Amino acid sequence: MLDPDLVAAVTVPLSIFGTVYAFMRYGVQWRMAKMKPGTDLENRLARLEVAIDDMTAELQRVTEGQQLVTKLLAEKSLEAGHGSR
Repeated sequence: MLDPDLVAAVTVPLSIFGTVYAFMRYGVQWRMAKMKPGTDLENRLARLEVAIDDMTAELQRVTEGQQLVTKLLAEKSLEAGHGSR
C-alpha cells in the first residue's frame, strides 16, 4: 500500500507544475493569436537576425583575440621556463 505522505509529496508538486505549464501554454497561444502576422513581426525578426549576426561576429573576434593571447603567453612561459627549471 502506498504511503499517503509520499503520495502527497509527489502529487502536489506535479499538480502545481501541471497548472503552471497549462497557464504558460495558454498564455503563449493567446499572445501568438493576438500578434498580427505581417510587416511588424517581419521587421522585428529581421532586426533580431541582424543583431544575432553582429553578436556572432563580435564573439568570433573576441575568441580569436583570446586564442592569440593564449598562444603568446604559452610561448613566453616556455621561453621563461627553460631558464628557471
